[in-house]
Amino acid sequence: MKKYSKNIPEGSSDIIFENTLYIKKALEAFSRVYEDQNFEEIITPTTEYCDVFDFAGQPIPQEMMYKLTDSSGRLLVLRPDNTTPVARVVATKLSDRHEFLKIFYNQTVFRTSGAYSGKKSETLQSGVEFIGPGGIKADICCIETAIKILKSTGLNFKLEIGHVGFYKSIISEMELSDEKKETVRRYIESKNTGEINNIDKKYYDIIGQIPQLFGGYEVIDKARKLSGENQSAKEVLDYLYRLYTILDTAGHGEHIIIDLGIVHEIDYYTGLVLGGYLEGVGESVLAGGRYDNLIANFGFDLPAIGFAANVNLIAKALENSQKLKESPPAEILHFGPENFHAAQSYIDEKKTKEPNIKIELSCFESLEETIKYAKKHGIKKVVEI
Repeated sequence: MKKYSKNIPEGSSDIIFENTLYIKKALEAFSRVYEDQNFEEIITPTTEYCDVFDFAGQPIPQEMMYKLTDSSGRLLVLRPDNTTPVARVVATKLSDRHEFLKIFYNQTVFRTSGAYSGKKSETLQSGVEFIGPGGIKADICCIETAIKILKSTGLNFKLEIGHVGFYKSIISEMELSDEKKETVRRYIESKNTGEINNIDKKYYDIIGQIPQLFGGYEVIDKARKLSGENQSAKEVLDYLYRLYTILDTAGHGEHIIIDLGIVHEIDYYTGLVLGGYLEGVGESVLAGGRYDNLIANFGFDLPAIGFAANVNLIAKALENSQKLKESPPAEILHFGPENFHAAQSYIDEKKTKEPNIKIELSCFESLEETIKYAKKHGIKKVVEI
């Protein structure tokens, strides 16, 4: 017996039977959102040249990418991110449509998780990219799409909005090395205020408050006091106040939280950042933001904003809630092989009267086996043809 013949790689999983139902239902719900809003789909290769992900500000470290070589020895990676390949396609094959593109994708990303980390190495993502417009209206449309995606699950949800410009403005005035600034960023992102205190007590009164800046309008007021005379920070807060007011007026206030502690991948994102949460899930199921500098890495400078939803986490939330659990077939037909045509006719007649009725054909040779199967799977009626 080969040592690993019955195992799967660390960070991967088998998705079996009804578990696949929740993934399918989630994608179907998302597809209706994309169709209603006139998005167009892109499918990129599972493997990309490593060079595609080699640029300043790349949020995914090289050590988190699965690497392999092609037949010519060129270095490839399994797709670790969906937005970057979409940016490559836009710059190289869709430059004639640069005025406005609304793109969606349903694709798996692959990232090394580290031994015993508990994190998935492959994740199915469903996401969108708004390519071209760079103003507040595009940000609003992106947020509206994220809200519709989260709402389509039928679960309670919250969408956090922030802006990387606030943290950048505050931290730029502090005499900290780039290494310490990055350490502070990670602590703020994880809301680890205790460790922030160990970085530099001189600045703790300021940066120690950033992870606590989440809520509604009151967050803007607190942040204004914290930013003092920092004009860049004030401009960001003015923008967030305007954006939040627009969303609140449109009836989304109960779902939106301002969070100035969202500071992930600070060199990648250039403005608005998003984080989506569902009831029953202890981590974000949706993340994204504005990334106006990414497409320029491929020779075509365009602003853009988008997000990716973690379909695996969303499907798990749906499974736990049982909201999409399907009922078993209403009937199962036990038939003799020579009566197969009669069984088909029976189903056709029933479907004419009840188009949505579910009827299963029995594969068992004996009626007793069919009855046993029906009881096990909650099928209440057995019909013998």
